[in-house]
Amino acid sequence: MIITSTGRRVAGARPFLVGMFADALGSGLYVPLTLLFIHQVTGLPLTTVGLGVTAAAVVGLAANPAAGALIDRFGARRVLMATYLLRAAGFAAYPFVDGFAALVAVAAVVATGDRAYYPASGSYVALLARGADRDKLYTLMATARNVAFGLGGLLSAGAVSLAGGAGFTLIAALNAASFLVATGCLVVSGRRAPAPATPREPRGYRAVFSDRPFVALVAAEQAFTLAHMILPVALPVYAVTVLGAPVWLTGVLYTLNTVLVAAGQLAVRRWQRAARRTHAMALAGTILVAACALYAATALLPPGAPRAGGLLVATLVLTLGELMHTTPSWALAAATAPPALRGRYLAIHQQTWAVAAVVAPGGYAALLDTEPSLLWIALAALLVPACLALLRLARRLPPDAVAAPGT
Repeated sequence: MIITSTGRRVAGARPFLVGMFADALGSGLYVPLTLLFIHQVTGLPLTTVGLGVTAAAVVGLAANPAAGALIDRFGARRVLMATYLLRAAGFAAYPFVDGFAALVAVAAVVATGDRAYYPASGSYVALLARGADRDKLYTLMATARNVAFGLGGLLSAGAVSLAGGAGFTLIAALNAASFLVATGCLVVSGRRAPAPATPREPRGYRAVFSDRPFVALVAAEQAFTLAHMILPVALPVYAVTVLGAPVWLTGVLYTLNTVLVAAGQLAVRRWQRAARRTHAMALAGTILVAACALYAATALLPPGAPRAGGLLVATLVLTLGELMHTTPSWALAAATAPPALRGRYLAIHQQTWAVAAVVAPGGYAALLDTEPSLLWIALAALLVPACLALLRLARRLPPDAVAAPGT
């Protein structure tokens, strides 16, 4: 069992977190090398792999709402187990892919499992714990995943270095095995976890969209998810092509962000314990606006070390904003949702990430190509009203969702 900061035991949490760690460790093996990994394992040309992965990602967009309905019908744990088994089957099948159609089919299975995982895992945490304990468990989950993901990236480099081309096949097998381990951990967790309540007459997505405060929360969340795309999508292009920074610097900044996110989750959670979730998110948004301003101001610094220092400072501020946003966002969405519709609520909440993943690459590139400062102005223009909306929502959302009981 996990004992939280409130002193209560959360039954089923420990095997769940072990499964999260195994899942993220396996995913960390391939995510940094996704296209190269699929190219090496299947032998297909990189252009074919790119088209196949894109087509599969489009299929995966439908997984979020479908998963929400299945969670409300069959329970979060069963759906979460299904996402693990889908991805295990997909990675086990990658070495047998021999054409474009097979690639799209296998990649779509993996993408479906990836997208459905997020509302399922969030719903399962909401079942395991309540109030402040739920916030703590979300924090522990994020910490475990970030640490494991970083370790997986190091192990993938070692596997490829030591085994050459065969290392990619080994990565596929290890990742498939990691999902099976995670499934077994969920079986153990389910024996200890509280039984889910029997839902009463779920009314479908119409009920979700008729909840205007929640829809407003999702709209605000969209601004935050777009801001989270700065580091993986916008910063490499901005730093290298606009500021003339060396390519290796973006790798250093990304690694620094990953390490600080993993190390800082628990400390930031302790700072936020007494804060209302809406206000904690609004403060996080304010910090993200400051990061945008710092990135824009870096262009005014002399080339070389001053600009590298400016990018470092801006990335540290961005990292703090990300840290302060993640746990309150998850916990607020889960606490706002009625138990019988929690799967659907969290699916819509998580769809903001899918939208950001589609919009950010092309949209950010277009803004940077037109006028680099437009990107930072546009993000700030989205975040400021999102922060104001969150402050207003503090009076419209359920009181026990805004301020966790026990804080």
